[in-house]
Amino acid sequence: MYFTQLKVDEFEDFISNHDAHYTQSFNHYNYRKQHKNDVHLVGVKDENNKVIAACLLNEARSLKFFKYFYTHRGPVLDFTDYQLVRYFYKNLTKYLKKHRGLYVLTDPYTLENIRNTQGEIIESYNNQPLIKTMESLGYKHQGYTVGYSQISQIRWLSVLDLKNKTEEELLQDMDYQTRRNIKKTYEMDVQVCTLPIEETNRFFKLFKMAEEKHGFKFRDENYFEEMQNIYKDNGMLKLAYIDLSELLIKQNNQLEKLNNDLENIKDSLESNPNSKKSKNKYEQNLQQIKAQKKKIDETETLIKTDGTILDLAAALYIYNDYEVYYLSSGSNPKYNKYMGAYRLQWEMIKFAKENNIDRYNFYGITGDFSENAEDAGVQNFKAGFNAHVEEYIGDFIKPIRPLFYKIYSLIK
Repeated sequence: MYFTQLKVDEFEDFISNHDAHYTQSFNHYNYRKQHKNDVHLVGVKDENNKVIAACLLNEARSLKFFKYFYTHRGPVLDFTDYQLVRYFYKNLTKYLKKHRGLYVLTDPYTLENIRNTQGEIIESYNNQPLIKTMESLGYKHQGYTVGYSQISQIRWLSVLDLKNKTEEELLQDMDYQTRRNIKKTYEMDVQVCTLPIEETNRFFKLFKMAEEKHGFKFRDENYFEEMQNIYKDNGMLKLAYIDLSELLIKQNNQLEKLNNDLENIKDSLESNPNSKKSKNKYEQNLQQIKAQKKKIDETETLIKTDGTILDLAAALYIYNDYEVYYLSSGSNPKYNKYMGAYRLQWEMIKFAKENNIDRYNFYGITGDFSENAEDAGVQNFKAGFNAHVEEYIGDFIKPIRPLFYKIYSLIK
């Protein structure tokens, strides 16, 4: 076998036949090559010139004269083949040294544990031989981190398995409240659409609300436009919204039905004034009419103050043949009662099923399963869909030039 730079078609053919992260893709490579020219495709071929390992990695300036490299959830290879792992990373070090590498961060898309929503381990993977192999090559494991990080990919993911399950089975596996909330979005005529890139600001307004609510700062609007350009063939901004004028029509129709029912109950009572069943129905119907009138009043008031179209929730989605990824998102807390986030998830779960994609990746959680976790609400929301938790092996850092890397670390 031998280490080599890969042609685009070689990389694409290999990735398309393996369960790779969305960042290891032709779209990602093509955009960075055209707009930044900071990307590399490398891999290993066997004696028959067949690709057996592939990796997209990018570079960034570091210490003025050197470069930092990152493998983007790569490389894509069989991490149980330690001979191949050793060969790839040993030669990657040589390759990066020729390209003025200072250090490299690599985060294999390799499972450490599968857990339930309470954090209990369901299935465990013995990665100690892999870690020892990596560290023997100078790739230092960064530990089993918990929480969010500004410098690396999240280590904990919430994932829903869609394989061999119908939509009805998926709904039944969800908890009662989640299933009920999805049903209510249909009753309220919540809709989902794909936003064109020109309307990224509609998403970003909702995303900013999430930043303010959770007290974090992530990216600006240009970043989300760039993501749509990178993954234009397999990425999109989805928006859940409601047309209050349509809802008002539906609510008035329901009120008319309730009033007709009340008249029928009155007729029954006139025929049989002592009927306890009819009396109970009459009282129940009056309460339903009162509640319905209140809903109508609320809708009419909201139309006057906020207009007819309400943007409820939005999210950035990227997908490949392997999984759908639910990435950055936001919602307007003023409109929580319309359950926009639930309808958004359900529509995209259906999208995955329609496209024969077996994994719906709710993406990052902190890995803190205590009641006081900063993302406890987020975890509960994802768990309601019957998602399990996947814990990944984490990061490895390799100083390519140890002395300069030590200086870099001190400055940093």
